[in-house]
Amino acid sequence: MSDPIIAPATSDAKQFEFKRPGYFLTLSITPDTVECKCAYKPNSAGAPMAYDDLLNYFKQAKIVEGIDNTAVSALLTAATSNQPVSDLVLARGMSMIPGEDGILQLAVEDALNISKSVAVDEKANVDLRVVQQFYNVVPDQLIARIIPPGKGTSGMSVLRTVIDALPGKPMIPVLGTNVRISENGDMVYADSEGRVAIKGAEISVENTYVVKGNVDFKVGNIVFNGFVEIKGDVLDDFSIKATKGIKIQGNIGLSTIESSGDIAFCGMSGQSKGVIRCGGSITANFINDTAVYCDGDIIVENEIRNCHIHCLGSIKINKGVLAGGDYMALGGIESSTIGTVSSLHTHIAAGVHYRDQAELTRLFNELKVLISNYTNNKASADPKEFARCRAEITEQVQQLRTKEYPERNPKINVKKTLYEKVNITLGNISEDNREERKGPLSIIENTVEGGLRFLNLTDLQVKSADIERAFVQQSELQLKSSVG
Repeated sequence: MSDPIIAPATSDAKQFEFKRPGYFLTLSITPDTVECKCAYKPNSAGAPMAYDDLLNYFKQAKIVEGIDNTAVSALLTAATSNQPVSDLVLARGMSMIPGEDGILQLAVEDALNISKSVAVDEKANVDLRVVQQFYNVVPDQLIARIIPPGKGTSGMSVLRTVIDALPGKPMIPVLGTNVRISENGDMVYADSEGRVAIKGAEISVENTYVVKGNVDFKVGNIVFNGFVEIKGDVLDDFSIKATKGIKIQGNIGLSTIESSGDIAFCGMSGQSKGVIRCGGSITANFINDTAVYCDGDIIVENEIRNCHIHCLGSIKINKGVLAGGDYMALGGIESSTIGTVSSLHTHIAAGVHYRDQAELTRLFNELKVLISNYTNNKASADPKEFARCRAEITEQVQQLRTKEYPERNPKINVKKTLYEKVNITLGNISEDNREERKGPLSIIENTVEGGLRFLNLTDLQVKSADIERAFVQQSELQLKSSVG
């Protein structure tokens, strides 16, 4: 029996050719040595290939691993039937599995809790306003872990040699702004409050988020640890929440706007459902039909109409009107005009802390329920327990009423006109204005005679307590003079 002919290398494959009078057999080993394929051509000049012949050819080609007995049987059947065979896999080893590449694994959750481009609630309603992902972080927070590449799994060739696995590629992140890497190089931390941004291999923390157009279905709702700037409008039913402040060059529709910092915008028409929650101050051209809760000052250029505003600073309208709705400002209220010719219901309260007022309302309701339950169940009620609870609530009410705030200023400034039927609350005094009054004037509580005191206009920065103190002293001097 002659030796096999090793065919010229036309590729990385290794090929063995066996020529016999009755057939021509080719064994081809793939470049990765994982497979051995065969081609068989019968020839009537001699006997077909037998099983022992094939085993000998395997031995000469050193093929010992993964021999497929079913394929061998098929080849021998074809040989005895003088049928040609091509591309039949006679042996198959095990391919090596390359290691997975290293990755950057985020360690923060999306503030909008979305995994795809839309969010779906329990009733399978798709919220198309949830579009982007906001991975918000604070300083020193772990942003991501650098997962090392995998080693992979070795394979076995048909020659019974080990095929070494190729390791994955390591992840080498590019550090952008406001991030740092740990000493051992496996974790990335934030150096600033903001939103995690990943562009290719670069990771950074951005503390300013700019929308060049409108907040609409292309942008979606925004939840951002930092400052948000909108170059256009905020359309109905979208929300913006930012920790450092919000600036909107256009107008706001029926939306929810929240920030721990200052909020500035052109105007807002909330359609009686829009809400602003602000931990700083608010500046705008107009606010209509909106609920506003503000810890700082509210400065509006033109008008505020039909709003529900609670403010821990002052409310100031520079040129226009404050009309319709209810307004509560700890630091005083100033407007060119308050109320309307048509006597649209307008309630203004100055020098009142709205959170304390809400707590007082809650306590009074609790006291009312307590008294009602005791009255209706005197037979089984415990008088001592009732007295204890009543005293506890009364004490809490007293503590709230005696709270002092340096910024408190129960004062109303009207620069042009105060219309009738505007309800005015200053401290413990609440009255309806019964006639139209022309400004400029300031209104404070008259602690000497009761009711309201209408005076010449003074700056809103001048405290009502300082003005009233002068009247009290004058009253005391007059009293002393009359007694003397």
